[in-house]
Amino acid sequence: MIRSTVLTLTLGFSLAAARGSDEYDLVAANPGFQPLNQLRVSGNACGPAALLSSFGYGSDRWQALGRAVPGTDDRKRISHVIRGYGMRRSSHLDRPRWTKSSGVSLIDLTDIANEMRGKHWLPTLRNEILILKPRETHPKLLKRTHARIAKSFRNGFPPVISLQRLAMRPNGSGESESWQVVHGHFLVVIGLPKKLEKNTAILPIRYADPWGGRVLEGTIRISPQTGYPALVADTPSTKVGKRFLKKDETSIVTLSAILGAF
Repeated sequence: MIRSTVLTLTLGFSLAAARGSDEYDLVAANPGFQPLNQLRVSGNACGPAALLSSFGYGSDRWQALGRAVPGTDDRKRISHVIRGYGMRRSSHLDRPRWTKSSGVSLIDLTDIANEMRGKHWLPTLRNEILILKPRETHPKLLKRTHARIAKSFRNGFPPVISLQRLAMRPNGSGESESWQVVHGHFLVVIGLPKKLEKNTAILPIRYADPWGGRVLEGTIRISPQTGYPALVADTPSTKVGKRFLKKDETSIVTLSAILGAF
């Protein structure tokens, strides 16, 4: 579970509540799109499902790319991406890009996305790790995160973000504990404010969750009490591997990376 201490901020930044639904003034080009449901194929198909949803929520050219994927339903379209692109050998890992047990990594999902956009003359998609750089502060990381998402929106591609649930677990020696990755999940950001409020610690987002194909709301925020150099993602309706936690473990969900047109 996420302990209450993780929810407290002590840096003096404003902790305004997430904005109402009518205040997401930067929205996906095709907001009425129905996100794909990964559960039609596999519990680890969030990467391909999120990518197809990004195409569908995007500008006309990205939508055309999505429509070019064969299949009359979510299962067929997601399966086509997995068979056609996900089963190819990874250039980064000693395995296929996608496996039923592990899903797909961010770098392999980036390769899949760029191969799919190939002949459509669309912007190159890139990924970026969203953890503190040397001398970067948490507020600057929040601004960098907002800037990357906003630029991808301007290029017509609602970005895919990668979340990771971390648990405080013993190290190999068993003498100390550290944050360890439990599970990851991909979402698509489809709404956010154009500008961050001055001195804010929170970025409210509307997102498409491949787990069930739902549109939900949450926040990305600063919480340095975790001792982890990343932003915390509050997505109460998205469990992100909560079922893999051991009893009474302390855990957090972090924003680890982004895939977009920036």
